[in-house]
Amino acid sequence: MKQNNYWSPVIAGIILGVALFVSFIVAGQGMGASGAFARATAQATFTIDPSFASNAYAGKYLKHGNALLNWTVLEVVGIFIGGLISALLARRIKPEITKAKGYSSGKRLFFAFLGGIIVAASTRLTRGCTSGQALDGAATFSVGAWIFMLSVFGAGFFFSFLFKKQWKGVE
Repeated sequence: MKQNNYWSPVIAGIILGVALFVSFIVAGQGMGASGAFARATAQATFTIDPSFASNAYAGKYLKHGNALLNWTVLEVVGIFIGGLISALLARRIKPEITKAKGYSSGKRLFFAFLGGIIVAASTRLTRGCTSGQALDGAATFSVGAWIFMLSVFGAGFFFSFLFKKQWKGVE
C-alpha cells in the first residue's frame, strides 16, 4: 500500500486562512501569484532593453525601480522554497513525469506546456490568477470572485468527464 505523506486538508486550509489574514495586515494586500511573473518578465526585458520602461503595460511595474522588489515576488519565492522543504521533509521529491498509460513523455510535456500557456494568457486577460480571485476575492466578499470560482469548479467538473479516460491507469 502506498503511503500518503500529505497534510490534512482542514489543517492546511486553516493555515492558509491565517496566512491570508496576516498578509492583509502585514503587506496590505492578499495573496496572488500572477503578478510576480509579470514583474519578473518586465524586469528581465528591461535588463536587456532599458527603453522597455516606457512600455505602457510593463512600465507600471518598473516605475518604482526594480520590479522584483515587491511583496508578490517574495511570496512566490517563499511558495517555491516552502514547497521544496515540505517535499523534502515528506520524502516525496523525485524527478518524474506523471502520465497515463499509452501517453509518451513528450506528448505529456507538450500538453502540460500548452495548458500552462493558456492559463498564463488567461490570467493576464482576467487581471488575476485563481489564487488571487479565490483567496483575496472570497475573503473580501467580492461577488465577481465568487462567480469566478463557481465557474472554475463547474468547468473543471464538466471537463473532467471529457478527459478522465486519458488518466486511467496513471503510471
